[in-house]
Amino acid sequence: MRRLFAIAVAVGAVSASGALLGEEGGNRFLHHGDRGETIHVLPPAAAVRTAHDPDPLFAPPASGATVYRASYGSRRLLDHGGLEMSNAGFWAVYWNSAIAGSSATSNSTSTHYADLQSQMSAFIASFADNKNYSSADKRADYTIIQQYGTHAPIANSLASFGAFVDTQHDGQTTPSSISDTGLQSYLASLFNSGVLTPSSNIIYGMYLPDGLTVTMGADASCSTFCGYHSVFSYGGLQIKYAVFPFLNCAACSLSGLTVGDMLTIVTSHEIREAVTDPGDFGQYAWYDASGYEADDKCAWHNLYQMSNGRFWVQPEFSNGGTVTASGFRATYPGSGCIVP
Repeated sequence: MRRLFAIAVAVGAVSASGALLGEEGGNRFLHHGDRGETIHVLPPAAAVRTAHDPDPLFAPPASGATVYRASYGSRRLLDHGGLEMSNAGFWAVYWNSAIAGSSATSNSTSTHYADLQSQMSAFIASFADNKNYSSADKRADYTIIQQYGTHAPIANSLASFGAFVDTQHDGQTTPSSISDTGLQSYLASLFNSGVLTPSSNIIYGMYLPDGLTVTMGADASCSTFCGYHSVFSYGGLQIKYAVFPFLNCAACSLSGLTVGDMLTIVTSHEIREAVTDPGDFGQYAWYDASGYEADDKCAWHNLYQMSNGRFWVQPEFSNGGTVTASGFRATYPGSGCIVP
């Protein structure tokens, strides 16, 4: 049974259509990177929830799959012709041993994990259940996105490439900030040194330590975003990466959840979106008419715990209907945000 929490959240304003007020274009999930490129971010909950939001932050207890209305954007996701990630994998990159070894006693993980690295590794191993989507599958937390595998079939698995802990930063003073461009250069340096293998099929998830702020022009982590995913070119490959600041800040924390819980929520968001809309060579795949990607439409509403491992994640938006995609035909629930 899913747990229900009460929480008070400071909020922004949202129009009746779901477009956010006070933001050009009405979409706070779209920011611009250091080079002016469009980057999809996950804003803090307080930035996108209304003062009297009718939809709960946490999903109520339910005995089966439930469809909730989308909170943002305009109707269905649209296929814009870009390739999806077919056989996606995930490689966790920890800035130093301190972030990888953050312990439960520092409120960084759920109490039954020794450290943050253990929790995130267990989450990645549990997120996909290696079964093609079925409406009867209560573990379809990841495979619900197989409906979007129209140009490249989306596998029912998420390969884990393990974790790289960058011990070269151990004992060093953590910089106060790093830009998105700086993180791209850092990841490229790990490829250059041979400690990471570059691949267009891997999402490189960078977990950053407490006190390191990520900047993106005038925007900053724990202020205007809690995480994001993007892509850059390296050696002719399109490198997909996701950035995860240390979420112990007030803007990116929720009452009753640990830093590790917050990170599984944000990681679920960024992995699914990187797979369904990676943006290879500027060719984007799935987003709606207002520019919202699949997980944007369900962000910070009806958060729930997976049946497999009890990890906290957010719902995924489903277009619904009977679809032949990812090499098989299935009927998906929708249109709305799905809690399996």
